[in-house]
Amino acid sequence: MSDPSRVRVVVAWGARILVAAVFVAAAVPKLQDPLTFAEDIRNYDAFPEFSVHLLAAMVPILELIAALALFVPRVRDGAVAIIASLDLAFIALIASVLLRGIDIRCGCFGGESDAEDAISWWTLARDVALLAPIALCQFDGSARRGA
Repeated sequence: MSDPSRVRVVVAWGARILVAAVFVAAAVPKLQDPLTFAEDIRNYDAFPEFSVHLLAAMVPILELIAALALFVPRVRDGAVAIIASLDLAFIALIASVLLRGIDIRCGCFGGESDAEDAISWWTLARDVALLAPIALCQFDGSARRGA
């Protein structure tokens, strides 16, 4: 039988790799085409116009830095907090669009518009499901000392 701490380490590393891959895959196309991403943000009809380009610049940078920081033990908890906050914000935005009946593309992974990127209940479920591996990213297999 394997050591439980070893299993936790393997699960945590797998979760970090998965979450980092998702957030890097989301960030890179947005960084390559910030104007399209700004238009995607505008289409959500949830932000003031003056903030659209600022968000289009900041969100992918946060996604990329936080994804890479998942592998740096000193800043991992902060990276997990940022990624969880981003995912929760994405969940709220997607739910808002679905409930308001707005038919737009997600823009989650940048790029030009296509039918596969349209917001749907599947998009919401995907982001909700991502919360589980995000939570697992913080574990390192060692016992943390309480106060």
